[in-house]
Amino acid sequence: MSPVRHTSAPRRPLFRLGWLPDPLAWAPWDAIGDGRFDDPLRRFRVLYAAAQRRGAFIESLARLRRSLEFLARAGEVLGSDEPLPVATLPKDWSRRRGVGQLHLLPGQQWLDLRSPETREALRGEMARNLLELRLSDLDLAGVMGPARTLTQAIARWAYERGYAGIAYRSRFDEKLTLWAIFESAAFEVAGVPEPIETDDADLAATARLFGITV
Repeated sequence: MSPVRHTSAPRRPLFRLGWLPDPLAWAPWDAIGDGRFDDPLRRFRVLYAAAQRRGAFIESLARLRRSLEFLARAGEVLGSDEPLPVATLPKDWSRRRGVGQLHLLPGQQWLDLRSPETREALRGEMARNLLELRLSDLDLAGVMGPARTLTQAIARWAYERGYAGIAYRSRFDEKLTLWAIFESAAFEVAGVPEPIETDDADLAATARLFGITV
């Protein structure tokens, strides 16, 4: 069986787009449970960050994309006189959010879910859990897909074995590396929160990608 792969904390800071005044604040306990690597037992919290600044914008703005229902409806009325609504960034979105940076401290163990060896190892390690969850397999599609049952089970497995968090790929852009940082992890805040201007280059590029009007 392939070994589970670990990865080292990056030397450069990670980026997190969050609520001001502290984008790096842990979510309140009553707001956890829906994140990709949130604890299914809700006994620890998770901070999500990106290795690339634009990755933080992509993960945050993806939920503002036009829905599949909208896109299907748009196809039905294409060429008609019926107006179509556009996806628009809420007026106070930039004002209420900022970009924080953090350094993960060395000497911690991070699960590298980007590695095919890790996924194959977890397939064996978690076989009983997967069957109990009525999952047919553990593969790249499962760990990158929208369903959270599998990824949250992986987070619980990693936490119980002393991992400080998980490095994984964005499901919107496989070139982007994201980090799920468990509450037990040690990190340092890097600088002060950065406000988001309406002409921010990463905001503009992400809005174009998702068809969102700023």
